[in-house]
Amino acid sequence: MMADWPTRIIELVRLKEAISRLDVDRLFSSTLPSVAAPASRLDAWEAGTGVTLDGGHRSFLLAADGWPAFFETQDLLSVDQLAGGRHRDVFTAWIESAPAAARAEGYSAATLLPIAVDLELPLYAAMPVTDGQVASRVLSLDPSGIIDDFDSFEDYVDGVIEYTRRNLADFESGAYRL
Repeated sequence: MMADWPTRIIELVRLKEAISRLDVDRLFSSTLPSVAAPASRLDAWEAGTGVTLDGGHRSFLLAADGWPAFFETQDLLSVDQLAGGRHRDVFTAWIESAPAAARAEGYSAATLLPIAVDLELPLYAAMPVTDGQVASRVLSLDPSGIIDDFDSFEDYVDGVIEYTRRNLADFESGAYRL
């Protein structure tokens, strides 16, 4: 069954807009996703890397090619950002010196595809890669190791929506005032 990305995207945009109205200190950016990636760009990325994207992640990129400040200050990477650049460099440098808990599970820059990177804080989301195939699993990582583990890219997006809903409740209660 294909994920209903437009519904999820609209829900997250609405939550981010509601936060933006309350975020007088401008803690978070209210951003929109990028336009859809053409299938040819995804095919070229896969051919160039020898890595096959997970179906859920691929279908999202066909609906929205990345999203700056997807969750708080963490950017969901576009196809071009998956290929390289500052986000990949920041993730690679971090994971190569990552906490023992992450390394103990065998994770490295070679075994994880970063899909979301925060350039301000050490907070990342990545998908395991085995034999050139990206697994459907999404790991949320920070200096303590794996802080969340989602069974699929769809579950990860649903988790971000839920976290954003909690952030909105915190803004509504005044918890985010500086």
